[in-house]
Amino acid sequence: MEILKFKFLKTLAVLTVVGIASSAIAGPSYRLSSKAPVVQPMPKRAYVFGYGGIDSGANYDTIGSYYDYYGNSYYNPGDLPIKFDLDNGWTAGGGAGVYSGLLGGSRFEVEGSYTANDVGYLNFSGFELPSDLDVNTTAVFFNMLKEIPFGGAIGYFGGGVGYGQTDISGDLDTIPYDDGGGGFAWQLIAGVDFPITDSLAFFTQYRYMVLSDFSFTTVPGDFTHVVLDNPSSHAVLFGARVSF
Repeated sequence: MEILKFKFLKTLAVLTVVGIASSAIAGPSYRLSSKAPVVQPMPKRAYVFGYGGIDSGANYDTIGSYYDYYGNSYYNPGDLPIKFDLDNGWTAGGGAGVYSGLLGGSRFEVEGSYTANDVGYLNFSGFELPSDLDVNTTAVFFNMLKEIPFGGAIGYFGGGVGYGQTDISGDLDTIPYDDGGGGFAWQLIAGVDFPITDSLAFFTQYRYMVLSDFSFTTVPGDFTHVVLDNPSSHAVLFGARVSF
C-alpha cells in the first residue's frame, strides 16, 4: 500500500511539473482544459493620431468701413464690400482619443489642427485687386465618431465642436493687414481606417470645417472689415493612428 501511494504521489508531481512547464512555454493562450478560459490580451482603450492634407480654402464675404483718426466713419458699414476666395492650402493636426462601446462602437477624441491658405486676388467693391494675404486658422475640437466595420477596413463618421482662431496678415494692394479673430467652430468628419497591425492603422478622411464670423483691420487700425456667413472649408486628410 505504501508503495502504491509513493508511485501515485510521484506520478502527480511529474504531471504537475510538466503542466507548469508547458504553460510557461505556451504563453497566455495555453489552456489547462477545454473549459478553462483563454487569457486574451487587454483590448485597446486609447490612441493617438496625426495627419496632413489639402485644404480647399474658404470663401470670405466681408463688409467694412474706413475711419479717420477721430473715429469718424467715412463710409457706412457695407459700403466697402470685399470678397475673396482662399487658394488651396495645406492642413495638419493630431490628437488623442479613447474607444467606447457606445452605439456599438464609437470614439471620443480631442483634436488640434492648423490650416494655411493664401489669397492672390480679391474683389474690392466690384474691382479685381491684387493681394498678398496669408490666412491661417488654428483650431481645437472635441469629436465624437461612430465606427462602421466593413471588410478589412473600418469606416467612421461624426463631427466635433470647439474653437477656431484665424489670423490674416499681408497686404491688400499695398494696404497692410495684420489682424484676426476667433470664436465657436464646428466640423463634420467621415473617413476610413486601414488596419496594418493590431496597434497601427492608416486612414484617409474628409473634413468640413465652419468658423465663426470675425473682423480684421489694417495695421494702423483705421480700416475694419467684418467677415460674414461663417467661412467654411473642405479638406482631404491622410494620417496614422496608434492604439494602446
